[in-house]
Amino acid sequence: MGSVERSVTVLITAWVVLVPWLIGGRFWWSQALSAVIGAVALFLSLRLAENRRMLWRFPVFWLGLLFNGYVLCQALNPWAEAVKRRDDVYIWDLYLRHHIEWLPAGITGDFFDLSSMHMFVYWLGPWLLVCAWWTGVRRRRSGRKLGLIIFLNGIVTALVVFYQSAHPPESVLGVYTDPQFIHEQIHVTSAGFIDRNAAAIFLYLSMSAGMAVACQLQARARKEGRDNGLTWVVLLGCLVILGSFFVLGSRAGLVIGSAVFLINFLVLITASLMSGVRSPGLWVGSLVLLIGLAAVFISQFYGKHSFTLERWNYLSTHAEDDTRAILRHETLRMLESNRWLGWGAGSYRYVSPSYFLADNVFINKAAYGGLGARTDYAHCDWLQFPMELGFIGAGLELVILLFWYGYAVKLGRRLGAEGVVVLVGCAAMLIYAAGEFPMFNGALIVLFSLLLASAVKTGTLEPVRVERR
Repeated sequence: MGSVERSVTVLITAWVVLVPWLIGGRFWWSQALSAVIGAVALFLSLRLAENRRMLWRFPVFWLGLLFNGYVLCQALNPWAEAVKRRDDVYIWDLYLRHHIEWLPAGITGDFFDLSSMHMFVYWLGPWLLVCAWWTGVRRRRSGRKLGLIIFLNGIVTALVVFYQSAHPPESVLGVYTDPQFIHEQIHVTSAGFIDRNAAAIFLYLSMSAGMAVACQLQARARKEGRDNGLTWVVLLGCLVILGSFFVLGSRAGLVIGSAVFLINFLVLITASLMSGVRSPGLWVGSLVLLIGLAAVFISQFYGKHSFTLERWNYLSTHAEDDTRAILRHETLRMLESNRWLGWGAGSYRYVSPSYFLADNVFINKAAYGGLGARTDYAHCDWLQFPMELGFIGAGLELVILLFWYGYAVKLGRRLGAEGVVVLVGCAAMLIYAAGEFPMFNGALIVLFSLLLASAVKTGTLEPVRVERR
């Protein structure tokens, strides 16, 4: 491994490990650090002329340049300024600004809180990190080390969740207690994250990285013609992560996390059988594992988590009480008012109240400002993106996603089972984004972006063959 690749790998891997423990990358300083570290890593990578040529040929570099330029244009061409009415209330007044109407326009305000310029810095970090990884990495081993360290970080997070469930803390990691983001939860049992749903997504992304490690070990076992006991050690670690979902308290996280584990486990078994690894231990262990998982899942859902089924059954017949459905409806109304250019990155918090006031569900005359509820997010990223960025900005993001999955399909067998399981985990986060806001979490967007890039990049690299004497 060359010095440039080593520097890029160490820097990016260290940041991926650290950012989930910085309150889940929630605040501006951690997001700014992502951009700074991404810029440093890319600078280190571009010291080599070959890497510079690779960057010019990298479609995500150009697509990301267009996207970030679009968001920067919104930030520099604000149509309104958001000013907080009082420090003790969650209300902002909008003051219209002169702007160029045919250009993308956004919201100006407190950079350290939320504005279009804030969101420009937010999106800049993952793009720079991905470009640095794509150009700086030359060996499959680097991607595999990244996956292993992400997996180990996931295990540590799961163990912290178990500990917190037994000894509930009153703050996030003992340092953050702002009730605005804890949402009246006295005890926070989601490790370094404020939101347990964000913690659940982080955990099943880490579990997918662990499954990739298991696939690598099975591939090595096939080449060596013997069983690899380390595979079962890795699977045990995946089960530790899976077990944390049952105490985390995220209902959707439990369902999607279990589905990710099951799908990726089947990918592992299928890849092993297709490669010729047919040991009795593999079959027996797999059967016991699946039966045990099914038993635990069923007992939890019809026992401790039976309220989840009751809640879902109730909402299926009482759509008017589904808050997320109401938010989706209001977000669609906002989108219809400004389809092509959007209201501006980071504008949902400021634009949504005027639409909520038209819906009796949100009105509370006793509350200051007349609204009983306010939110920064639509709880549906697939709608909030076009609402804030318009069809043009959101379309650029969609093209980037299609590039990654299209490239993966093009790679075919070269992607390998280890790449497939990572893409399954990332796809699960995209599905989760239909009912939550994971794309607006600083730690999750970094992890998601790098897992996608690493899985596809690893598939493009030829394995290093070492001759043994």
